[in-house]
Amino acid sequence: MLDKKFSALSAIYAANVIDGGRTIDEVPAIIRPQVQEILDDSKKEDAAPQA
Repeated sequence: MLDKKFSALSAIYAANVIDGGRTIDEVPAIIRPQVQEILDDSKKEDAAPQA
């Protein structure tokens, strides 16, 4: 996830969704695609085997 550029606001909303404070539907529509991409990347990283 760190190799991509996201706005700080998108990262904050993504963290809030991950922590359960919000749902993706509660994220403002203008940044929802970026937040969804962060969430998808986060899921991929969680599924990757740890070294």
